[in-house]
Amino acid sequence: MRSLFAALALCATLTLPTDAARYKISDDPPFAAALLIEAETGSVLFEHNAHLPRSPASTQKLLLQLVVMDAIADGRYSLADSVYTSAWASRMGGSQVFLKQGEIFPLEELMEAIAITSANDACVAIAEHVAGSVEGFVEMMNEKAGALGLEATTCVNVHGLDDTPEAEGNRTTAADLARTSQELLRYSEVLTWAGARIKPFRGGEFTLYTTNKLLGRFRGMDGLKTGYTQRAGFNLVATASRRSMRLISVMLGSPSEKARDRESRQLLSWGFNHFAKVPIALGGVSVGNVPLDWGHSPEVAVVAADTVVSVLSTDQRQRLKRELNLPELFQAPVLQGDSLGTMRISLDDSVLTEIRLLARSTVQRMTVWEILMSYF
Repeated sequence: MRSLFAALALCATLTLPTDAARYKISDDPPFAAALLIEAETGSVLFEHNAHLPRSPASTQKLLLQLVVMDAIADGRYSLADSVYTSAWASRMGGSQVFLKQGEIFPLEELMEAIAITSANDACVAIAEHVAGSVEGFVEMMNEKAGALGLEATTCVNVHGLDDTPEAEGNRTTAADLARTSQELLRYSEVLTWAGARIKPFRGGEFTLYTTNKLLGRFRGMDGLKTGYTQRAGFNLVATASRRSMRLISVMLGSPSEKARDRESRQLLSWGFNHFAKVPIALGGVSVGNVPLDWGHSPEVAVVAADTVVSVLSTDQRQRLKRELNLPELFQAPVLQGDSLGTMRISLDDSVLTEIRLLARSTVQRMTVWEILMSYF
């Protein structure tokens, strides 16, 4: 069975059909754009102006973190690297940890400062360490956006401050931020940093306090990034995990921090209450049998080749239909892992997936003598 189970290792995921449960909003919602997705599959559970270009404010730092973590994964840098604070980094305003020129910190501590307290000076110090200059790192961020297909994302600085005219400023969308977050969540360190409410810095001389006020107030919340400028409004990319399902919500352009947090909490709660990530097919599990002509066994069991996961509401799970397409009779011999048919899984008029069905075991064909003797 080893070769068969090797083929069954694949776990496919499906996006959500369009007739899912609806999240109701007013005609004038307290946000400019919003999106809710399931993190692993990318299934869109709710969207409102998800592709509307907006100023990201500090949520842009998610892309900075992704560039750095990818570079570390490639072996070009290490979280233990020593990062020097330049004069330019020490003069950076806005949210900061008050780096002084000449100070040296491990890269990981500065990444924590960005994730927890949104430190702009740490962003500049890291950018100069990785790319040699802020301009060079901005180019890396834009290249990463292009590689991910984030067509609406443009970076002009590393921290998301609106320090340029609006027409020449940072731009992104709720959809692009959700996609960036999906990639970033591949790194467990990011959730460790973003999930911390309080953390000592500079040997305990300074304390990092999270900007995400939903931490500890919403069950399962462990990230991810807040943002605010006058141009952007109040933004939040949040993520939480419950019952083996992780959701990512994006809230852009809220009029206040209170409204942003309230709407994010309500949207995430709705998602967890109405949807579940469930296997609609299990690789290796028998789904039927195929009769065999002249086989040592009269039939052979067939199993799904893949495990397929989808994010569905309770009502959708009840409306799933499975249709087996198997031969009425198959000539033996049959080898373990032979493809014998397909299983189509549909939701109403939408076909979700079609999965190959494989022979669970090998069944040899009878010899001529065995066929003859079977008559007697």
